[in-house]
Order: sequence, then structure tokens, then C-alpha cells
Amino acid sequence: MYLTVTPSAAAKIKKAQDQTANQVLLLDFDDGVGAFSRVGSCTLASVFRVLLADDRLDLHDYDQDLASNIGNFKIKGYSKMYMDQQMKLDLNPKNQMLRLTGANAGELTAALMLEAISPESV
Repeated sequence: MYLTVTPSAAAKIKKAQDQTANQVLLLDFDDGVGAFSRVGSCTLASVFRVLLADDRLDLHDYDQDLASNIGNFKIKGYSKMYMDQQMKLDLNPKNQMLRLTGANAGELTAALMLEAISPESV
């Protein structure tokens, strides 16, 4: 399984990173599981997000790595069932939102949130 991050998407992520903190890239499947979820525990609205998580946080839910051309993203292992073997994270030039697509499934999430998570924000 591999995630290709386009140069424009990589630039958006880099701009959002806090250069003074040690952050871990998370490709979060926001399904209500974990401390960072923005949805309830019983939801049908499952989407992916890119989180820039402070490495001091408890990241035990993110138990596997997803390789990419900008480094590994931590993921919830069970979320692989929603992913394709080859995926792409791109920037939509019209709305400047990140977009996740799969080689077989097509669009996985049309507009991914990009959010920094710190001990102060949890």
C-alpha cells in the first residue's frame, strides 16, 4: 500500500506544520474511534483527514504505517479495508482542499481536513 502526495499537496502540508514541534503525519479515518475523532461513536459519516499530531500525544490507535513519498503516515490498521493499494493525495486547485483518491475506488474523500493536534488542543 502506498500514498503518492503531489507537490502541491505536500506544500500545503508543509506550510501547516509547526517547525518548532515534532509532529507525526496521520492519515486518520475519522469513524468515532480515538481521542482525536470529531464525530460520535455511532456514525455513518466516515471520512479521512490529515492530522499533524504532536509526538507527545498518545497515538496507540494509529498502529500501522502507510508509506508515502513525503514520509510515513500513521494509520489505524483496520482502516486499510477502505483504501486502495495505490492512492493519491492531491490539492484541488479550485477550493484548495486536499483530496484523497484511490487507483480503483476513485474518490475516497473529496475534501480532507488538515489539522494540527497538540496536547493543548485535545
